[in-house]
Amino acid sequence: MRLILSAALCCALSGCAAAPKMVWVRVDGQPAKDNPVLRTQYEVDATACLGERNKAALSGVTFTGGGIAGAVAAVERSDAADTVARGCMAEKGYLLVKEEEAAQKGAELAAIAEQKRQQEAAAATVAASPRTKRSGTKPST
Repeated sequence: MRLILSAALCCALSGCAAAPKMVWVRVDGQPAKDNPVLRTQYEVDATACLGERNKAALSGVTFTGGGIAGAVAAVERSDAADTVARGCMAEKGYLLVKEEEAAQKGAELAAIAEQKRQQEAAAATVAASPRTKRSGTKPST
């Protein structure tokens, strides 16, 4: 009976629906799949953020009195730790998206990154161009 109650509680807390598979996408849209440098960087970043998540999961006090209150506290702590991990990965240049949307999101992010590069190049060109002097003005002494 207790096992059935535990399974029912887990089902109620998780919504019983299979969560969509999520994947990390680089904010510059570059796929890391076939690039060993980007894949290695992802592994380093993910490991660092997993450590941050684990520290967040272990910090503070959790109500462990059992029952529904204990289960709810454990779920809330896990959700908070997941939020820390997502924030850490975002700081390192990754977004968490549904797997079926990853290719489209990656293409969108690549287009945005290219626009940003073009804008920065244009701004650098303007900044590097010599300033024209106004006619009829005298230099100050």
